[in-house]
Amino acid sequence: MSNFSQPTEFKLRTYSIILALPPFLFLMVFHDITLIVVFAVLSFFVFQEFIEIVRCKNPSWLTNLLVILTLILFYLSNFRPYSTPPVGWYGFFILLVLWSFLDRGRVTERISFFLFGIVYCVVFPFIWVKTGLVYGRWILVGYASIVWLNDIGAYLIGKKWGEHKVSPTISPGKSWEGLLGGIAVSCGGALFIKIFFISNWSVYQSIIIGLLIALIGFMGDLFESSIKREFQLKDSGRFLPGHGGFLDRFDSFFFVAPMIYFFQTWWGG
Repeated sequence: MSNFSQPTEFKLRTYSIILALPPFLFLMVFHDITLIVVFAVLSFFVFQEFIEIVRCKNPSWLTNLLVILTLILFYLSNFRPYSTPPVGWYGFFILLVLWSFLDRGRVTERISFFLFGIVYCVVFPFIWVKTGLVYGRWILVGYASIVWLNDIGAYLIGKKWGEHKVSPTISPGKSWEGLLGGIAVSCGGALFIKIFFISNWSVYQSIIIGLLIALIGFMGDLFESSIKREFQLKDSGRFLPGHGGFLDRFDSFFFVAPMIYFFQTWWGG
């Protein structure tokens, strides 16, 4: 990458964050309904990108219908578990089997990647929603800030000093220096939040939170890169200039979702 393209990419990423982050945070904290809606919509588009990657073509109307049914059934079964009869999930499974028959040579493969996509693109985002509904929406801002500080620190330090690659065959741009830089910034951000916003975190708890979010987030980023590498793609989409698609932006964000719920349950009250 030339010296000219580096600042251009950095500017694109900066402008994208400035434009996209405030509306996203506003919808997260404004109301429970907006929190649910923003993550449900995000799940739909992320699922679409995931399907495009693993199938190497745009999802059909039937595929999109299955994604929408997945979101409806999953959210209803979590909010109103007794009002959503098991026959709903059984009916969805029948539709999924019928959908898999459209490619008779890949029946097991199609069902498997769709069920994995439910976990990756629906369950993990929903855990952010669950955390906000149970413990308060504003707490999500603190955890999300740590995730994004880790991403920013890893990107900037990796660009400047990254020489020792973590896995050149999967993601040539990721370095040990960037990983350590992300950990340092993440831990610093967790300590800052502890001091000014969340007083019941201890210092060691804050460091553990920053460290594990950085490590799990890096794992999620590397995992998404390995999926793209398998299908010879650079980006999962073109949603944000300088970032790529929804999956490129939210891969580490999704992976840490169970972790932040555990943190808040154990230490947040």
